Amino acid sequence: MKNAKALSIGFLAVALCACAGMTTGAEQSRQSPLSVAVTGKNIEAIVTAVGGDQVDTYSLFKGCILKKDLNVEPAVSGRLAAADALVWTGFLKESAAINAGINEERAASPGKTGSPEWIDISKGVARVNVPTTNCYGYLEAELASGDPLFWLNPENGPVIARNVAEGLGKLRPEKRGYFQANAEAFTKSLNADISRWKRQLSQIKDLRIFASLCGWQNFTRLGGPNFVVYNATPGSLPDQAHLLEQLKRMKVDIIIVDPGTSSEYKDAFREESGFTVLEIPSCIETIPGAKTYSALFENLIQTLLKNSKDLKRS
Repeated sequence: MKNAKALSIGFLAVALCACAGMTTGAEQSRQSPLSVAVTGKNIEAIVTAVGGDQVDTYSLFKGCILKKDLNVEPAVSGRLAAADALVWTGFLKESAAINAGINEERAASPGKTGSPEWIDISKGVARVNVPTTNCYGYLEAELASGDPLFWLNPENGPVIARNVAEGLGKLRPEKRGYFQANAEAFTKSLNADISRWKRQLSQIKDLRIFASLCGWQNFTRLGGPNFVVYNATPGSLPDQAHLLEQLKRMKVDIIIVDPGTSSEYKDAFREESGFTVLEIPSCIETIPGAKTYSALFENLIQTLLKNSKDLKRS
């Protein structure tokens, strides 16, 4: 009996150890989400779709990345040094601002160390305005690859998703298949939207549109309206009178302004007869209820379709 009792106790001890081991393994499998800093809300929507429950994301910049003083938003600057990954667009102004933020944070808190994984989403994307010659003898290095706002072409979405999946997979190899599956699901859904958008855009292919914010010319890769460009310097507009004169010459039908467009330009556009002026955000952050990457283009296309029938022509 004593031997039987001892054997029973032994089996119980082994079972308890096994259970304890299982609990420890389960706890280990429940890793905390990766802290992922992303340069903007539109890109963040793609990172969230690919990363799923494995990522905790936040955006570093607001507004146009072409502005002169590009800085990390103060609300998130304290999280940079502890980020597991930095998702950026390969734009040099972004890396300069991010590195400045990291260095500033580390100087304030010397105990913070570590090197986040930099995930460049620009690898393999299609670009517009790629310079082929330098007529002026000088070319800004940050614009040498073409328009840096390439995500405003939704056909670049799948490429961005694949780049994100590859980068996150380096940080969590055991989840590589999960990230790839999410990227494929994102791509399938987006491609279905793109097919539908192309059919809808064919209805308004004769429109000529000027956007006060840079980048929307990327959207012309889908077909449909012609987004004309008239910017003396990327990220800035000529004076209102000169700009309006040029837009008349280019026979523009619609002017798109962004919520961030200065009131002086908005007023000048609206006071001028002959143009239909529409406020259409270039970021999902300023579209009520928008959370997905597709919502950005859905809002643009539906607004254009709705207003194209009642153009104010001179």
